[in-house]
Amino acid sequence: MQATRAERYALLSAARRIFSAAGKRSGLQYGHDFHRTAKCKFIRYGKDVGVHKSKAHGSAFFSNLVTCGNVWTCPVCAAKVQERRREEIAQAIDWAYASDLQPVMVTLTFPHHAWNKVGRLLDQQATALQRLRAGKPWERFKARHGYHGMIRSLEITHGANGWHPHTHELWFVRRDADPVAMLVDILKRWESACIRAGLLDAQNQAQLEAFRAHAVDVKGNCSASDYLAKQDDSKHWGADREIAKASTKAGRAKGSHPFGLLAKAADGDTRSARLYLAYSIAMKGRRQLYWSRGLKDAVGLFDLTDEAIAEESRDAADLLGQITLDDWQTVRDAGARAQVLDAAERGGWPAVEALIDRLTLAEISRLEALLYPSG
Repeated sequence: MQATRAERYALLSAARRIFSAAGKRSGLQYGHDFHRTAKCKFIRYGKDVGVHKSKAHGSAFFSNLVTCGNVWTCPVCAAKVQERRREEIAQAIDWAYASDLQPVMVTLTFPHHAWNKVGRLLDQQATALQRLRAGKPWERFKARHGYHGMIRSLEITHGANGWHPHTHELWFVRRDADPVAMLVDILKRWESACIRAGLLDAQNQAQLEAFRAHAVDVKGNCSASDYLAKQDDSKHWGADREIAKASTKAGRAKGSHPFGLLAKAADGDTRSARLYLAYSIAMKGRRQLYWSRGLKDAVGLFDLTDEAIAEESRDAADLLGQITLDDWQTVRDAGARAQVLDAAERGGWPAVEALIDRLTLAEISRLEALLYPSG
């Protein structure tokens, strides 16, 4: 857990550098005003930074810091938000079976090319999805298969053929609905929707054949323990994880998730940094998860925003201590935010104080070396 947390905070630091640089180029006085993720777990909104430790799980966390709650751009917030969303989707699957409904996984994709702009692709995709569920043909589809609603997750990767937006959706249908018959109906409607949205060339026979073979996938009777064909085998994603945690995948052979681009950017890859920035701008205002109207109420879920989930702590926790402004500056400069939480979990507040003392001494030594170089 600690190694994973250190990686997430390192990626968050890389995101801050990318956004702050973009802000400076844009003429902002404070570069981090370019994107809220640049401030996440970095900028205080209280006098001191609290360090807390869960009584039940022993995990440590900060308080009095800006929290962006952005699942698209923040590896720290995404991990927390999507774990909650995973639980919600698992609850929805249980509700479906209890209600004598069948959860069906539907994956929808479309052709894409290296020259496509990510924002334009996303707009066209949104149009196609709207057309898929429009008009009397859609009403007939719902009646034929006993459709009761769905949860849609937007995922985007980047590979040799450029940006690849696609959706994983859980459709709740009549218990005896036939997934094969559904696939036939969905493929026909999705093909028409993509042509009308400009995502598919009706005159390109080779593209049409590839689309019909790969653009729609339907799997019936999904459960939290199903391991889907498209899953990352090393992580054993179930139906609920496939949807809620799409944006935490490190990447597969078909392409890298933008957090993978962020990792490359952290290693100095300027092209990956540009791609991550373009993606971050394009995703502004877009929702990763969409539930049909009334579905959360039916499942018995209270609707919380991503930011509220990222900020909340469901565990009873002890306040171990508070880090002063000067000490927090030292922690930030040393890139030691994850180390502070590690210390808190390992040895409580005395371990945190000892770590900050070591960081302070290291900084003093560094400054002395600059002021009084040997020789």
